[in-house]
Amino acid sequence: MTPREVNVLLTNAALLDARLRREPEERAQMATAWAQILADVSLEVGMAALQQHYREETRPIMPADIAALADAVTPDRVRLADGSDWLTRHGVNPAEFQSRIDAGERPARVLRELGVSGDV
Repeated sequence: MTPREVNVLLTNAALLDARLRREPEERAQMATAWAQILADVSLEVGMAALQQHYREETRPIMPADIAALADAVTPDRVRLADGSDWLTRHGVNPAEFQSRIDAGERPARVLRELGVSGDV
């Protein structure tokens, strides 16, 4: 997410959790810091993670919560990416994809960087 997208996320979080309400300047600084951590998470996935967090938790959400939940709420189109046929059909070299996953990268980020759109 970009700082602007994180600002949207934080604004929604503040509607659910008054502990996250901040003055505009502080919220902008917070969004910039969170964006550095959540750069490989889309706003759509971040919003789904936010909803999931507050369904199960009463503590304020943190960037680590979003990152941890992101894999759990990633759309099915990304979960299917472990199939080499699926990858090949979408123009992705399965060996390259697997090597990046083995190196610790997130599947959603790898797919995005390799040009697989979010609406596949």
